[in-house]
Amino acid sequence: MKFYPLTKGEVTSSLAEDYKNARAIGVIRLGKETLYFKAKLKVYYIPYSEIRHCFRRVQQVPAKMCCGRGNFEIESLVIGDESAELAVIQLPGTRAARELIKELKELMPGCDFSAPKRSEGSAAGLKAENPSESPKEV
Repeated sequence: MKFYPLTKGEVTSSLAEDYKNARAIGVIRLGKETLYFKAKLKVYYIPYSEIRHCFRRVQQVPAKMCCGRGNFEIESLVIGDESAELAVIQLPGTRAARELIKELKELMPGCDFSAPKRSEGSAAGLKAENPSESPKEV
């Protein structure tokens, strides 16, 4: 299995062994020093030390059904650094999202887990590194 870095940071541990022993929550795996997630056929990783901002994003998706209309809630984990969203990872549900945030708070005590304030021209307050690029979505 090939691993792709989400940032340009270095990881000293064996990625394959850490990934194999990591705790899985949806497409995310929590290793000893690294967070892994699958996006299509690739496995991306980012060391916990490089994550500066992490929060849940809940999106309401309107749906037409045979018996009327309704809204579905889509839970996502947003990972970012000081100035940009690095990845938006879709989670299997509210329970998994709460459990994941709880475990991440234990693994990354210095990380900011609050959603950023909305600023003009940005939906979440953080902007993509390159204006032509958007964060990796899973």
